[in-house]
Amino acid sequence: MSDAIPSWPGETEISFRISRLKENMAQVPLDALVITSQHNFEYYTGHRTLFWLSDTRPLLAIVRRDKPGITIIINSGEQRNAYCGRNADVHRVFYNGFTEVALDAAGDFLRGLPNGAAIGFDYGRDMFGRGSLSLFDVLRGAPNHFQLTDAADLIWRQRLIKSEHELDAKRRACNIATSAFFDGLADLRLGMSEYEFGQSLKQRMIGLGADSVDWLPVRFGRGGQSYAQPNGDTKLQNDDFVWVDMGARRADQISDLNRVAKVGRATPEQEETYEFVRNVTLRLADGIRPGMTGHDAYALFDQLWSVRKHSGRLAIAGRVGHGSGIALTEPPSLMAGSAEIILEDMVLHVEPKLEAAAGVFQMEEVFRVTPSGPEFLSTASPAKLPVVEL
Repeated sequence: MSDAIPSWPGETEISFRISRLKENMAQVPLDALVITSQHNFEYYTGHRTLFWLSDTRPLLAIVRRDKPGITIIINSGEQRNAYCGRNADVHRVFYNGFTEVALDAAGDFLRGLPNGAAIGFDYGRDMFGRGSLSLFDVLRGAPNHFQLTDAADLIWRQRLIKSEHELDAKRRACNIATSAFFDGLADLRLGMSEYEFGQSLKQRMIGLGADSVDWLPVRFGRGGQSYAQPNGDTKLQNDDFVWVDMGARRADQISDLNRVAKVGRATPEQEETYEFVRNVTLRLADGIRPGMTGHDAYALFDQLWSVRKHSGRLAIAGRVGHGSGIALTEPPSLMAGSAEIILEDMVLHVEPKLEAAAGVFQMEEVFRVTPSGPEFLSTASPAKLPVVEL
């Protein structure tokens, strides 16, 4: 059992993030940036609150290039929040009331900008924010006539490169997930439902120090299911495969990795298929370097995979990997046609998935991109297919 409170980014790191953001805004250029999503808000301000569960008291962060630091628009109920006032670069504007008052406060803070100023929002590629058409109407209308634009690419430019804090939190999250899975195999019983096993794994992850478990689909069977639907009442049977995708959150990072096991006895074909998929996964990670594109990574996968012709179904949803960080999945996508550039200190996941030999085979691995090869943040999947005899 872990009692330690997760280590969140320190004030020095938050101040550095704000400074870097303003440098990037100057290059675009943007006169201001409005941040509406929880991930971006916490990344740039360090301010944490449970009120993201409610839409009635919005939290907004605004960066103006002509003003120091970053300003957060928050409800007056946050005044006693211990995260308030920690950082001198994070300035607070409190409002009394609900959505309309919050949007008025944001509009007031931006009205001092020159007529026609360029204002970005955290909308765009893989980023959708929590904004409001009412705020858009205020900013676009007279007398300001601000020019509003998506700013996702500007934010991704910064968020995709991970700090030592983020890498450490990601490593801890991955270790929590894998430890819970392999310890949790002892909980399996014939007739147990996917829902019951998922709940058992969540309890183990929380006990090991997860801040939350945001994503945990469990599938019993031999392939052919939806891998994203909520856990249900499908019962575990002998000769089933157990497939779990684990999103345990530690501080501001989430794990996202797969592990599988076989209930009963594994056939030689299943053992060989597992070893092949695992080998391709690790060799794919080993071959990725800074400067490659997402398409280059997919081409490497295709070369490794084509060594053997499979009669099963390659279930990869059009890509064999992706980035992650605060969010479960982030750019880049490792897929055919992707021109996204892989950079040093990105965190990537590689996850080819094969349905074959009456089973499902996927061993997602997580690593930091370096010029000399991957620095794995997840403990590598076992060399042999895990078998549970019940």
